[in-house]
Amino acid sequence: MAIVPQIIVRFFVKDSELYKSLQAMLGFTPGDESLYELALCHSSSSKNPEENNERLEFLGDAILGAIIGEYLFQKYPTKAEGYLTDMRSKIVNRKTLNQVGKKIGLPEVMDYNEKDYFLRNSPIFGNAFEALVGAIYLDKGYSKTKKFIQKRMIIPYIDVEELEQVEANIKNKLIGWAKREEKELEFVELEPDDAPNGRKRFNIAVKLDGKIVSQGSALTKKEASKIAAREAIEITEI
Repeated sequence: MAIVPQIIVRFFVKDSELYKSLQAMLGFTPGDESLYELALCHSSSSKNPEENNERLEFLGDAILGAIIGEYLFQKYPTKAEGYLTDMRSKIVNRKTLNQVGKKIGLPEVMDYNEKDYFLRNSPIFGNAFEALVGAIYLDKGYSKTKKFIQKRMIIPYIDVEELEQVEANIKNKLIGWAKREEKELEFVELEPDDAPNGRKRFNIAVKLDGKIVSQGSALTKKEASKIAAREAIEITEI
């Protein structure tokens, strides 16, 4: 069982409207409410890493990536690794997760500084969604977490077929943006890694004004460049 600091202010009181909203959002009754309180407590409410959702966000990011990876692996049994990686990146990017977080009602149950206009227009709801995934995993296990992702994220909000058509040439989008903004853009090939069956795994970095902002790794240079370009676009919020 996860150890959660007891000094967290408990704002989920059973039978309260807030608690009922949490139950409706999850689709089940929480076992350890303190995990969900922690998941929904932003650092603007508590800078202490033991009292905000940053650590759970880290865990949830890994669990979400694994669940989406498994989903795509089963949905596309003949697709190559590069395609699956690209599709996963489209599903778990900041913009998508933030939209999902808002749609399931996280702004109404989160503990954060609501007076901060920047926060209300930042990715905190997507980050909180990842933290919520981490809380569910610790509270209910992998199987229950997978069901939550399928029912509350994939089925209602993720159109995989539509995502296949989005940004077919992501690299050109980044190049076009760099030209408009007069940024110096480079795609740099890094040292390759050994991959299974004796193949090489290519590593490509995106440099903006001489600084590496993202990296991509895949079995082909083309896929590695595409992954690096997509990550650069997310980071720079193009």
